[in-house]
Amino acid sequence: MIIPKAERKTIQTLTECSCRWPIGDPQSAEFHFCGKNKVPGLPYCEFHARRAFQPPQTRRREREVVEPMVGGAIENLTRKETV
Repeated sequence: MIIPKAERKTIQTLTECSCRWPIGDPQSAEFHFCGKNKVPGLPYCEFHARRAFQPPQTRRREREVVEPMVGGAIENLTRKETV
């Protein structure tokens, strides 16, 4: 979403009903806030609220658990016996 320059808000120009979604690098002179009308009770407009508040996803296991093999190579190793 590109905000036209005339609609961009700075920290000084934000109003009670302005979307507070930050855009850009705060160190840059081009840094601004969205400024569109926010959703009542939220700090963002509808577009940015959908990005900020996403429904929880079901967790996937990050890696597969490897079960030890029965009858695998380790069990088949010949053991040396001491006499």
